Amino acid sequence: MAKKEKFILKADTFNRGALRMTVAILRDTNPKLALLVQNQIFAPLNPQVDNNPSPKDNFRVDLEPLDVRHVVEQLKIKELNPQTDPGTQMLIKALVIDWINYANFLIELENSKNA
Repeated sequence: MAKKEKFILKADTFNRGALRMTVAILRDTNPKLALLVQNQIFAPLNPQVDNNPSPKDNFRVDLEPLDVRHVVEQLKIKELNPQTDPGTQMLIKALVIDWINYANFLIELENSKNA
């Protein structure tokens, strides 16, 4: 009987759709930061069986804590912009939660090194 590997998502794992949406939102206000996020899409952790690009591909993000902070700040600015439609605001809220979870993951990682 073949043993199935279980793939566990952690806070440092983002799907292609979340990273692309983050890049699209950041591109107008902070192209350098958008490029940093875009560069995270290079080696999927869990590629699809047929190797076709898919929003379900998962990528391990490796950004500096200050860059993560800037991502969250830029997303919040866009979310609170009165010209942002309600649907986009909802998507941005979900992205902010993902990025804050990643920031908390980085804090826990740093605390475990210092313990």
